[in-house]
Amino acid sequence: MSRRCVRAAAAACAGALVCAAAFAQEPGPKYRLSVDAPTKELREMLARGSQLARWQSDPQMTPELLRRLAGEAVGEAREALAAQGYFSALVSFSLDRDRTPWALTLHVVPGTQTVVRSVEIAFSGPGAADPEAGRLRSEVRRDWLLRPGMPFTQAAWNEAKREAVRKLASWRYAGARLGSSRARVDPETNGAALEVTLESGPPYQFGAVEVRGTKRYPEEVVANLSPVQPGGTYDREVLNLYARRLLATGYFASARVEVAADAPEGGAAPVRASVIEGNTQHFEGGVSFNTDAGLRLELSHRNVSLFDSAWRGRSQLRIDQLTQEVRYDLEAPPSPGARWWSSSASAKNSIIQEEENAELALALAHNWAGRGTPTSVLASFHAEEQRISGQAVDHRHALYFGFSVGFRSTDDLVLPRRGYFGRVTAGGAPDELSTRGFQRGTAQGTLLVPFGRNDDLLLRAEGGIVVARSREGIPSTFLFRTGGDQTVRGYAFESLGVRQGEAVLGGRYLAIGSAEYTHWFGPSWGIAAFVDGGDAWDTGDYDPVFGIGTGVRFRTPIGPVRVDAAYGEAVESWRLHFSVGFVF
Repeated sequence: MSRRCVRAAAAACAGALVCAAAFAQEPGPKYRLSVDAPTKELREMLARGSQLARWQSDPQMTPELLRRLAGEAVGEAREALAAQGYFSALVSFSLDRDRTPWALTLHVVPGTQTVVRSVEIAFSGPGAADPEAGRLRSEVRRDWLLRPGMPFTQAAWNEAKREAVRKLASWRYAGARLGSSRARVDPETNGAALEVTLESGPPYQFGAVEVRGTKRYPEEVVANLSPVQPGGTYDREVLNLYARRLLATGYFASARVEVAADAPEGGAAPVRASVIEGNTQHFEGGVSFNTDAGLRLELSHRNVSLFDSAWRGRSQLRIDQLTQEVRYDLEAPPSPGARWWSSSASAKNSIIQEEENAELALALAHNWAGRGTPTSVLASFHAEEQRISGQAVDHRHALYFGFSVGFRSTDDLVLPRRGYFGRVTAGGAPDELSTRGFQRGTAQGTLLVPFGRNDDLLLRAEGGIVVARSREGIPSTFLFRTGGDQTVRGYAFESLGVRQGEAVLGGRYLAIGSAEYTHWFGPSWGIAAFVDGGDAWDTGDYDPVFGIGTGVRFRTPIGPVRVDAAYGEAVESWRLHFSVGFVF
């Protein structure tokens, strides 16, 4: 081995020894901080918020400095506990220097947490005497977050005031603000009396709509979707509806609609619709699962600027265990009044409850946007081939003319707790253009009622009727079957209807209903109990079947997730159901 290699090895060993010595001499923590408090939540909060945790490894820490910092930490802890409603807390510290490292302990006796005893909400300004704002004032009081009996915390107190102002500013009084607030705490009763005055400010009206951000599409695409009526009363929900309409077109990656920040106080405020255009081409794919149809594969392609003209086209493929469908939709740009034409062509094959159907459909509709799903007047042609085991193939067709009206009023778009939504349809097919003429009507609605902060009631009903001499010759699309995740739980998907041998076919009548009560144990999950009832039938008396059960609920960004176990009394068996979102 050369001398150069020996020298290099020796230098490396020396360097390693120096580094090891340096690490060995690195000082450990001078003291350890612990918190002696009755609950884990308080221990974690005080340890995390104390500045003492930052200086545990300071090599220059002295007992005198540590005692001074601990005294300051006692004051910080009292303030933190007061913010949680513990206004009579006792806090002290002890330092044990005989241990290595030193042991510093914060001793906490929080006392009784203060709870809200009373809430008084007053209003000032023009909104206080406005008779048309009476309902709004009632809603502000009804939806107040920090109710009597709840623990009083600073965070909850601030949040309640913010939400009250936000609620008051949602209609007519866009400039509403907090006038004054006071929390009077009685240390003897550990109760807090809350007093809030909300200043309405002057009334606002909508001004003209100003469009910003369009480059690829003309401004009329944005302006034509506006539900804003210049001169009308300011309503935040109208602005939210406008933004939802813009995003639903597929033209825009984001949309924000608001009254101008520099508008004069009171009077007509310009409405600014600001958009960011998205890509014209959208490719989507996904795999999902539900207990009705099992595993599902979906592929779609959307072009929102066909021929550079703002026409929108979408092709879609859906495949699951029961249904295989390919579909193409074509939509025109919106015209004034939020109206547009649409058309579709689809081919679908399904095998459900021993009934196999192959269908071709063409449709043309004129649509206009409302507060719920769009309202449509439509014409569609359906040609169907039905196969039932042991019977000859049945060919059916119909040219259908009808309309569909959606309605909705809820407190949230994805996770509503209060309000209602539904849909009504009506139409028919003439004898001359169909294998059998008929008239058809359906109605469905859902009512959401909250009880306090943690309990919700959901009531749902759906009905349908087909007026015809017989169900024979009518395409199955227009007949009714029910059962499954979103209808009558406890039964297989569309297993309730007209039984013919081993098959279940559609009937001319439908009536179902559901009542569901949910208790939320936290912001994101709860337990529900429900009862569903109903049936689809063709002749004879209505004889509903029932399903009862319980399930778990999860709030997610894509809507509520439900996992239910339901007992079907007619089949005397349990069934597991899984679903996501509401049926609008």
